[in-house]
Amino acid sequence: MIFLLFFGAPMAVAILAEYLCCRLPKHRWWRWLPPGLTLALALLGVLYRSHEWGAGVPLETLLFFPGLPALGILCGCILGYKLWKRLWTPRVK
Repeated sequence: MIFLLFFGAPMAVAILAEYLCCRLPKHRWWRWLPPGLTLALALLGVLYRSHEWGAGVPLETLLFFPGLPALGILCGCILGYKLWKRLWTPRVK
């Protein structure tokens, strides 16, 4: 259940976001919006959590909360891009 909450749900949202960012806009820079936001928010989460704990921050807390959802989102971005590419790229026989 924890895995679905911290990995599966962010991955499902990221698949949808990446697919829509690849499918709907005309400019290519929109494709980089979901992964870029993910990396920025994960970095902010790590900085906030490490500042909150001070010098003795346990590494497991940084890997579990900002790390696992960020990994799920990045995997979802890759899968969303691959889904868009598979559905909308012309196939030559």
